[in-house]
Amino acid sequence: MKLLIGAIAAAALMSVTNAPAKAASYSCMELSGKTAAEVRVCENRWLGNLDERMDSWYRRALERARYFDQTAKVKGEQRAWIAERNACGANFFCIRRAYVARIRALKTYVEHV
Repeated sequence: MKLLIGAIAAAALMSVTNAPAKAASYSCMELSGKTAAEVRVCENRWLGNLDERMDSWYRRALERARYFDQTAKVKGEQRAWIAERNACGANFFCIRRAYVARIRALKTYVEHV
């Protein structure tokens, strides 16, 4: 009986962690045409959460950039970062590193510019 309960709990946990995530910076409703990295972010809750945090910091950075006429600079850096993230393919650890580094850079920009 304990084995059955453990198996049911493990199956429930796996179904929750593999459920599609919501990415804040783009729609996960239609995955065709998305890069491997974008699909991985949509399919993984942890990466989806990082995407939401990154998007929040990016929006703050854009607000800050407007005051200093640096909007084009921040947008260009974001486009370069997206290319860097997409170069990870579906590699979870590479994508995670890219998000952590970008969040750190955006946070530093917002707090120190």
